[in-house]
Amino acid sequence: MLGVVGDFINWVDYPAWVWLLIAIYLALPAVVYIAVPYLVGNVSVHPRVVICVLGDLGHSPRMCYHARSFALKGYAVDLCGYLESSPPQDIVDNEDIDIHQIKTVSRGVGENYFFFIVKKVVGQLCGIASLLWELRGAKYIMVQNPPGIPVLLLAVVYKYITGAKLIIDWHNLGYSILAIKLGPSHPLVTLNRIYEKLLSRFADINLTVTKKMKDFLKKEFGVKSKKITILYDKAAADFKPLTEAQKTNVIQKYKNVLFNSFDSTRDKILVSSTSFTPDEDFNVLLEAMKKYEKHSGVPNLRVIITGKGPMKDEFLYAVKEAGLTKVTFRTAWLPIEDYPLVLGTADIGVSLHTSSSGIDLPMKVVDMFGCGIPVLALDFPALPELVESGVNGYPVQDSDEILERLLQLFGNDEN
Repeated sequence: MLGVVGDFINWVDYPAWVWLLIAIYLALPAVVYIAVPYLVGNVSVHPRVVICVLGDLGHSPRMCYHARSFALKGYAVDLCGYLESSPPQDIVDNEDIDIHQIKTVSRGVGENYFFFIVKKVVGQLCGIASLLWELRGAKYIMVQNPPGIPVLLLAVVYKYITGAKLIIDWHNLGYSILAIKLGPSHPLVTLNRIYEKLLSRFADINLTVTKKMKDFLKKEFGVKSKKITILYDKAAADFKPLTEAQKTNVIQKYKNVLFNSFDSTRDKILVSSTSFTPDEDFNVLLEAMKKYEKHSGVPNLRVIITGKGPMKDEFLYAVKEAGLTKVTFRTAWLPIEDYPLVLGTADIGVSLHTSSSGIDLPMKVVDMFGCGIPVLALDFPALPELVESGVNGYPVQDSDEILERLLQLFGNDEN
């Protein structure tokens, strides 16, 4: 009995490093089979990608294209975003794509803007963090920027916890959009720029919509060139020229909403799309239409504006006050499947996107080109990467140039 007690005492007296090795050995199975899978998540049979956008999936065509492309390559896709409208039906029906809703945070009546922003960021931070935790285990996480607060930060955390590769799809610069509302010298604008600059360096792949944006990321944010790929937008297969018979059918379908009193034998259709935000000044178009009104020998114009946004009512009031007779404005928020059809009826498109940064490109112009429509687009530094003057449209500077091109296209009078 004394011998057994003595052996136990000698065993207990092992050095601390021996006990540490024993503890590690005993804990190893728990770490390998419990802790690591808990953090990393379940690895599916097929490689998986999480695509996250703080926008309406029904009106986020580029991110839906990414989802389709990954699915075609054999990936299981978790597509996360707002569900303010129905996503494209082929996305909904695709068995390889799972849609996850990110809940929106609404601003209360009379609520202070600053407090609303704080509430929105905190609310989304918790909601998206919870969602990404459920979706851990992906090979890639792709996020759209902007908006990048707070999803860009959460994506970086996701990358380091789960080992996923981070892809940032740069549509524009978030701080430049904020600067329109708050001014370029506002502290929140400065903080947003620092936020984007810092987190951009954690991405394994940066996708940009223009060469100028690639150059900006290299020069201003210090992102390595090898981590940046230019991926120009292309119109989906739904955006294609219509036959005259198809145009007639679309006009008939929307007769009461968009084409009442429309004479297809002599009237012309001008189409534009907008989110009615400060970076698209539709007063430029309205001024051009007021000047168009003064010319004789020109056809009546049906101006169709698709989209919705905070400045829509203000614009429609200005249109009403103008009292136009040759030009009729109509607005509509179209189902995703009808949008390319209505575009296809147009004789010409207009883009009033001025670009807060000067280095992005408007997707709406790509869609119009897909429908075979020439486009008049307000000029900015990156526009020549998309609109070739005299080939597929014209860059314009103001309402006078819009008028000049319309008169060229639709006929002029001697005045």
